[in-house]
Amino acid sequence: MERGIYFDAWYRDEHCYHPGLPMRRAQMIEDLVDYEATLLVWSALGGGVVSLPYLEEEAYGDVPARLRMYGYMNDAEFIRECGKRGIKVFGVVFEVQGWEFPAEVNEDETELVGLNITRGQGKKGWYGLREFSQDRYPGLFPKSFRDYFPGGLTNSDGEAVADLWEECAARKMDGSAVHAGWVEVVGHEQICYQMCRNNPVWRDYLKKIIEIQIDAGVHGVHLDECELPITAIGYGGCFCKDCMKQFRSYLLERQAKGDLPQALQETDLTDFHYGRYLSERNVEYPGKPGTVPFFAEYFKFQMTVTTRYFKELTDHIRAYARKQGRDVLVSGNFFHVLHQYMPLEPEVDIVVTEMRQTLYRQASWYRFAAGFAGDKPITIVENPYGGIVPELLENLKQGRMAQQFQLMLLEAAAFGTNLSVPYGGWMGNTIRDAFYAPKEPTMQVQKFLKNGDRLLSRRSGAEILIPYSYPSYYWRENEAAEPSDGQETMLSPHVSQSVKMPFWDVLEGFGRRHIPYDVLIASDDELFEDKFDLQRISKYRQLVLADCNKMTDRQLAVVHDYLEQGGNAVIYGRLAESSASPAREKIMRHANATLIEEDGAETTDVDRILAIMRETQPGGRFQIELEGDEDIGIHPHLLENGDVAIHIVNYRFDRERDQVIPLSDVTFSLRCERPISHMETHTLDGSGLSVDWTCENGRLRLTIRELPLYGIVECIHTGGNEGIE
Repeated sequence: MERGIYFDAWYRDEHCYHPGLPMRRAQMIEDLVDYEATLLVWSALGGGVVSLPYLEEEAYGDVPARLRMYGYMNDAEFIRECGKRGIKVFGVVFEVQGWEFPAEVNEDETELVGLNITRGQGKKGWYGLREFSQDRYPGLFPKSFRDYFPGGLTNSDGEAVADLWEECAARKMDGSAVHAGWVEVVGHEQICYQMCRNNPVWRDYLKKIIEIQIDAGVHGVHLDECELPITAIGYGGCFCKDCMKQFRSYLLERQAKGDLPQALQETDLTDFHYGRYLSERNVEYPGKPGTVPFFAEYFKFQMTVTTRYFKELTDHIRAYARKQGRDVLVSGNFFHVLHQYMPLEPEVDIVVTEMRQTLYRQASWYRFAAGFAGDKPITIVENPYGGIVPELLENLKQGRMAQQFQLMLLEAAAFGTNLSVPYGGWMGNTIRDAFYAPKEPTMQVQKFLKNGDRLLSRRSGAEILIPYSYPSYYWRENEAAEPSDGQETMLSPHVSQSVKMPFWDVLEGFGRRHIPYDVLIASDDELFEDKFDLQRISKYRQLVLADCNKMTDRQLAVVHDYLEQGGNAVIYGRLAESSASPAREKIMRHANATLIEEDGAETTDVDRILAIMRETQPGGRFQIELEGDEDIGIHPHLLENGDVAIHIVNYRFDRERDQVIPLSDVTFSLRCERPISHMETHTLDGSGLSVDWTCENGRLRLTIRELPLYGIVECIHTGGNEGIE
């Protein structure tokens, strides 16, 4: 498992100024080695969205002797030094951000004497994409715009680009630029427009950023904000000329096939402009998706082109790297790993993501994220908005809640993911600080994870599969998103509880009852490749279809074949209600399928689902059953040699005592179809666990005499790997 570091390395007690990451130095590398780092994200070379010369200075700029004294280095040197230690550094491409900063230059305009933070020195002006593309200050950097683009850049109207910043900005209906408000530091003059990747000019510019990063030696390229311009929708965009032209072409193509809603099918779309159409009707936008005319068609269009242009960039990363004689990894920021990111996942090597909100415990979300990543590594970074990060940071600075932080890192590992260690992590646009982890407690966890790496598996030992039906839920996810201050709908941590989400109810409910499960993304077979096949699901004893009201005929055939092979399915709510597939009717009548109608309650009746599932469990017992009501998390990892490692999290953190209180006599049973010869136990402090256990009639019963913050029970089977695939 990767051990990721959220390596912005912004300064303590200072604002986090996008995209200008501070200079790196030798002490940082020592810390990374202490943290057993394997992967750095948001870690280098982000300044291309200010200008390409600024980016090259990040990469290769001279470091004054005064800074060398303290081990400072440019980013290319930093990347090289990390590589020597086996640490992969990802260059970050802030795709959606286009910046202008207040600047001060000397009298002959050959030196920046102030940028972003100004002191009233020299001549006042601005520096960013606009000035770079106009060669406003030719003496500031060694290269000009024409050095990077000798023939200039030409937009989709055939016009020479005179202002890159204005040309590529996402637009509202009134034509004004959409701001990236979440990164503009409040109270500062800086301006950040959201850029639109549907504009070919911006894609050409991003490719040049990528090439410079690869030339500087990055081990991977991280495409931040990889869903653009979908983010702009939540802020009233994107109605730029390229989105409008491409949407019109998309509609005309579908109209020719007779594949549009009647109102659009009968409309003359020759000069159709979606922004004008909505404006003329005084439509509140973005509003609620269901109230905006043709929004479903517009969103599907954006999903389609977002996927296309993301792939264009990932293909370019790999092709350019190969041209330089090496391979470079690709990642993207998948934020909450929901609908707009699912079609993008096939194009990356490593899933790197934030989360809608960071909580002290969120096992169900980690299981979902692990299912999203599938066989790929995943590392997750903390989100300062809408969760516990600001409070946690203040407590950590006061020397408190270190064990709570350890618990967060270990919970993620227990449930199949990696929560990155924050090293100067982003704290948003209002908090004047950066998120640093407490070093000694963090080192303890990281060394434990490294030493126990063989016990951390992307192969879960769970016997229950809960598919996330993409076509059934992606529109509900849109409708559930609610705006909040500074974080409009697509980035908001707030979710409406009025939108029923049985899938999420089941995940939460199973987690509270210590029922292990896996998640598998089931697509619509249009926007991205489907992984829902018989080979993947046949290993599970039970399938839970939680209100999968839309499924493809092929998916239904897979479910039917699964039932025919002896698998069991619980169908809660609807199942592909508009499908005419014969497989659907066979499933509904199958002896191994149990149908449960929704009861109209606000949340899903998880206990009713589990009661029915228990009837088909061997011996009437679930894979893991806890005796008592201890507040723990538990999940089995299937190891490479066929053994099972049971990861157990003790959630009992006492704020007054500022520690996790050990639990006495934690007892649970586990289905065990192969004899166990012995056990090994593992704890954070290396002392191990005192356990009593018996294994009879295919069931392991185990009592942990005292459970500290975290424990692993490694069940070693007799007979080696015999019979294990």
